Amino acid sequence: MNPNGIAAPGRTHPDLGCSTISFRHRPLPEALRAIAGLGVEGIDLGGLPGVCDHIPTPLGAAAPEVLAAVADSGLRTWAINVDAGAMNDPRLDEAALRATAGPLVDLAARLDAALMVPCGAQHRDPFVDEATDLDRLARGLRLLGDLAAARGVRVLVEGLHHFRFCHTRRRCEALLERVPADSAGFVLDVSHVVAGGIDEIAFARDVAERVEHVHLRDARPGEINLSLGRGRADFAGVIGALRGSGRTPRYVLELETHDVAEADREAEAARAVALIDPALA
Repeated sequence: MNPNGIAAPGRTHPDLGCSTISFRHRPLPEALRAIAGLGVEGIDLGGLPGVCDHIPTPLGAAAPEVLAAVADSGLRTWAINVDAGAMNDPRLDEAALRATAGPLVDLAARLDAALMVPCGAQHRDPFVDEATDLDRLARGLRLLGDLAAARGVRVLVEGLHHFRFCHTRRRCEALLERVPADSAGFVLDVSHVVAGGIDEIAFARDVAERVEHVHLRDARPGEINLSLGRGRADFAGVIGALRGSGRTPRYVLELETHDVAEADREAEAARAVALIDPALA
C-alpha cells in the first residue's frame, strides 16, 4: 500500500513517468510521495505560473528546497517544466531572457534534467505578426538551447499548445522549421493536439523525428482537462505511430484534470498507469 492506502503497482515501464502537475494543489513533498506510490521512477517537475508552483516563479532562493525534496523522494527528474518568458514578446530582450533562464538552466543541470518550455505567450494573437513572432520565438529557443548546452542540459519545447501562440499545426510546424533539432527537442502533448481538432495519430507520425517527450492527458475538441479514457484521444495509436517511426520518447502522465475530486487523484493516477503501462510493454 502507498501512504494513501491505495495498492501500489509493481515497477512500471521505464519510459513511463508522471508530472508533479498531476498533483499541483499539493506541496511538492506530498506530490512526490503520491507519484512514488504509482511505481514510476521519472517525473516532470512543474513550475508554470498560474498552473503549478512546485518550482516557484521566479526561482529565487528556493532551489535548495526543490533539490532536497526531489532527493528525498528517490525519483528521477526527467524535465523541469517551466516558463522562461513569452519568447515571441518584443519586450523580452536577450538580456532579460538570459537573466530568467540562467537559474532555470542551473536547476536543470543540478537535477540532470531537461529544460522544458512552452511555445510563446499565453494567448494566440501575435505581438507583431505571425512570421515576425515565429522568428522571435525561434531566436529565443536557439539562444536557450545554446545556454543550456553549455551546462549539458537539453532544451525541449512544447511546440503545440491549445491556449498559447503556437496553437495550430501550421504554427507548430513553422516553429520546428526555424529551430534546428540540436537546439531543441519536441514535446508532444496529446491533449493539446486533440483539443485543436487535429488527428493525433497522423500528427505524431508526421513530427515523430523531433519527438523526445510525450505528455498524456485526455481531451476532446476545445477541452484539454480530461482524465484518460474520458475524452477521444487514442493513446495506443500515438504510441504505435511513434514506435513505427523508430522513436522511443518518454511518456509522462500530466493529469491536470478538472473531472476528478482532489481526494481521488491517487486512484485516478493509478488507473491511468494501468491504462498506459500495457501499451508500452
